[in-house]
Amino acid sequence: MDLSSIFTRLAAGALLTASVVANAAVITVDNTDAGFSSSGLNLSTYEPGYFGDNYMADTRDSAGDFGLWDPTGSSDWVAGIWKVEMMWTSGPTRADNAAVTIDSGSTTSDLVINQLLNGTVWNDLGEYSFDLSGASVMIDDSNSTSGQNIIADAVRFTFVSANPSAPTDVPAPGTLLVLLGAAAAVFRLRRQ
Repeated sequence: MDLSSIFTRLAAGALLTASVVANAAVITVDNTDAGFSSSGLNLSTYEPGYFGDNYMADTRDSAGDFGLWDPTGSSDWVAGIWKVEMMWTSGPTRADNAAVTIDSGSTTSDLVINQLLNGTVWNDLGEYSFDLSGASVMIDDSNSTSGQNIIADAVRFTFVSANPSAPTDVPAPGTLLVLLGAAAAVFRLRRQ
């Protein structure tokens, strides 16, 4: 087997591996991570079933409280289609109409979620096309009624596919590592 056929096989394997790695990218932003910011929310461990060490709850009957998750600080973040899921704890005072805004960087989508249901599990909020540097999910109490509170725990982003309009010069997560490994293998073969 000559060196060019070995390189061709390595390159094909690298591309396949890069594609698998990119499709497996999962970014979870917890309320204690650098990608989370909030106003009017307090740390809590009162209700069990939260992600990580705790969760955030707003002060009932106060206005303007919010939590915001931004995944763009992760080295795995790329422009493309991402599945968005949110987790919150169960409890009798949860908002049944919490306002959620998903900002793709160029467009926004507004949702209303019922946090009285499906606590302590990942709740699917849909798939969205995100830009490279502008992405966030925000929950706020603008819809909440008296006596209800919003819960901000964690948001999970799972890479689905590349966005056709995304820049092509941005490597998918893990691509550089795979290509460097292939280059190292070729270098070792050439030295032999």
